[in-house]
Amino acid sequence: MTLVLFIIFAAILGSFLASFIYRFTNKNILKESYVSKINIFTEPSFCSHCKTKIDWYHLIPVLSYLFLRGKAKCCGATISSRYFLTEILVISSFSLIFITNDSWALILLKSFISLTLIFIALIDYQYKIIPLNSLLILFILALILSATEGLLILPEVFVTIISGFLLLATRWLFFKLKGKEGLGLGDVILFPILTLMIPMTLVPILLLTASLLGIVEFFLSSKLKRDSEIAFGFHLAIASYLGLVNFYPILPLI
Repeated sequence: MTLVLFIIFAAILGSFLASFIYRFTNKNILKESYVSKINIFTEPSFCSHCKTKIDWYHLIPVLSYLFLRGKAKCCGATISSRYFLTEILVISSFSLIFITNDSWALILLKSFISLTLIFIALIDYQYKIIPLNSLLILFILALILSATEGLLILPEVFVTIISGFLLLATRWLFFKLKGKEGLGLGDVILFPILTLMIPMTLVPILLLTASLLGIVEFFLSSKLKRDSEIAFGFHLAIASYLGLVNFYPILPLI
């Protein structure tokens, strides 16, 4: 019963996140005229095609999309599958955190961190941008998690600072050699924040995991002849989430 209630909670947050990503990107990145004029936090839900207000019973996470067969009730336009997929992603990520953690404090804290990571990952993957506000929120949550799990000690903080400087130096060196940015500033800020959430012995594994994921995407993009620019923040977010669900400590057992 507890898991069912938690899944409902995750579905509601997933629905909110999917809608908020649409509003945030259209207001701050795409500069869409209608969204630019509204308050993205308080405006009632509306159809992204005809801007008609959506009735509450058509906003039930996951179920409404299936019931409407992916079509808007107001105008019949196709509803982007990203809403449905984002809801499923949040439900899945929250459920895995619920299963792999015992403390409610940790479950809720890691769930909100996961929600922030999903926000960062999806925007970075599509637009190659990491919003600074999301990094600030993640930093605060990471500090709380680090303090909760006893990681906020001098050696850990030292590793965090060194990680930031190393990525900043890598970014500068790549620019000097290639004349273009190899790492975005958002990536340079994101990685040190993520190191706060895991023991310092796992930091190299986190970076290696993100790098391997990036390499896989690069080769797949090359094969499919798509844009091969890698959103490294997207892969850092995935690698960090694996840490939240305690994946890395089981590696030696595999």
